[in-house]
Amino acid sequence: MKLKWKFTLLFTLILTGTFVLSAVFTSYRSYESSRKTTDELSLQLMASKASEVSGWLSQRIRELHTISRTPTVTAMEETALKEYVTKLSSDMDAYYGNEYGTFGINDFSGLEYITENQTIDVRDRSYFKEMLITDKPYLFSAPVSSKTDGTPITVLCYGITGEDGSKKGFVAASISLKKLTEITGNLSIYEGKTMIMDRRGMMYTMGAESYPKEILTKIRESIPSDSPSSVIQKAIDEDHHAFYAEIPSSPGWYLCTLVENEKLYQEASALSLSLSKVFVTMFGAGILGAFFISSQITRRITNLSVAMDHVQEGDFSSQLPVQGNDEIADLSFHFNSMVKDLRRLMKEVVETQKEKRQRELEILQAQINPHFIYNTLDTLQWKALEYDASDLSKLILSLSSFFRVSLSKGKEMIPLCEEIKHVRSYLDIQKARYEEILAYEIQVDESLHEISLPKILLQPLVENAIYHGIKPKLSQGKITILTQLDGEDLLLKVRDNGVGMTEDKVSQLEEAFEGNREPVSYGLHNVHQRIRLTYGSPYGLHVESSLQEGTTVTIRLPLAKKEEIYDV
Repeated sequence: MKLKWKFTLLFTLILTGTFVLSAVFTSYRSYESSRKTTDELSLQLMASKASEVSGWLSQRIRELHTISRTPTVTAMEETALKEYVTKLSSDMDAYYGNEYGTFGINDFSGLEYITENQTIDVRDRSYFKEMLITDKPYLFSAPVSSKTDGTPITVLCYGITGEDGSKKGFVAASISLKKLTEITGNLSIYEGKTMIMDRRGMMYTMGAESYPKEILTKIRESIPSDSPSSVIQKAIDEDHHAFYAEIPSSPGWYLCTLVENEKLYQEASALSLSLSKVFVTMFGAGILGAFFISSQITRRITNLSVAMDHVQEGDFSSQLPVQGNDEIADLSFHFNSMVKDLRRLMKEVVETQKEKRQRELEILQAQINPHFIYNTLDTLQWKALEYDASDLSKLILSLSSFFRVSLSKGKEMIPLCEEIKHVRSYLDIQKARYEEILAYEIQVDESLHEISLPKILLQPLVENAIYHGIKPKLSQGKITILTQLDGEDLLLKVRDNGVGMTEDKVSQLEEAFEGNREPVSYGLHNVHQRIRLTYGSPYGLHVESSLQEGTTVTIRLPLAKKEEIYDV
């Protein structure tokens, strides 16, 4: 066995013992700590959910308290009561929807007024008998079937007292167990089933029948009787935990949630698994470290092999340290010399290709010498003047000026006055073509003439205004160019009174500017992108438009004086 592998095996055995003991201890402590935190958070969440249910019930209790104090109710006059309870049911249904089932008013005779034409006999109901003897201002009945439609309900009863404090009857409001089930259905804790029950184990929500009978029996048996805490947690069996939270507004009622242990302690298990993965990763890293240390004996040969691979892949920057006077040192020296020669040859090839491309570019530029263009246009202008073609002379002069600024001797940045001269020349050329429909006005503060900006920003905007704003109008339009300072920024505005755009079209333009969709107008898009590439955000274009009123495109640039102009 090679020495390298012997060292690797020794380090592996040491690391295995150390990491296994550490992993078992740390994972166990972390799992227990996470379980404790989960239990505490679950209890807090149950208390919060119980408060939500209690708040809903308290609102119903306050409503019945208000009804019980109404003069019509306290007078207990039969005809008035029938009219009142009919209107009450209608009003409460319109205001609260299905929060209640039916309302009734009982005068302790056993007949409960539901509407003007409907009464029900509740003398056999346990809540009627309890209201006869209780000193409590209100109570919730055990679940019963509604005498009006047979649905399962609980009845909230609130006592009616006269001015002398004597009992005169009670207001009864049926609350559908379906409604309570809907409320608890939104209170899911770790995907558990939530229900409402009392100390006797009676269910006030529906759907409990989906659980096995033995589970329901254990839930009922675990209901707290005299617990000092309003929220407790109990293990129902090996696979389930139940959380009980007392509902303050209804003494003896509990909000109960049954949760599977797998769901409850999912995060704790995930944490334990993550820690195990970390330890496995660290163990693997330790093994690799041991292997690396043991490999130092042969590192020079390995380094030489890696360096050769780099050269094969096209990396000619590799250099090896020359250590000692042995054969490996000789190989390293000759390798370094070979790489230097290759690097020199590659540099010479790159320089040759670069020089070749430069010469080709110079030849191309010479073929289209701008001076030739200027001189030709000047000649055409004088010829036009000789033949008294002043309009043609002005048009050629505008075209010459347009080209001069466009080329700008290769400069990318020009003064604002040159940019205005360029767009004025373009407008003069277009006005000769669209004389009947095009007018323009340029308002520029002379103090801003030397501001530096990228060239050919305004012309694409003006072109867009002519072809998409003025021409479709089919009547004379006007383009206005003006400047404005905004703090340390320069604003250039191109405004037209053409056909304008819809809000959707403006939104599409703005989204395209930010790269969120394909460009709608390539001219505007290119100007915006040039500004962003030069100055970054928030500089660029902003579009405002109203349909049949016109469009304003604003260019925002940072201020830069003439001496700051640079060539790209």
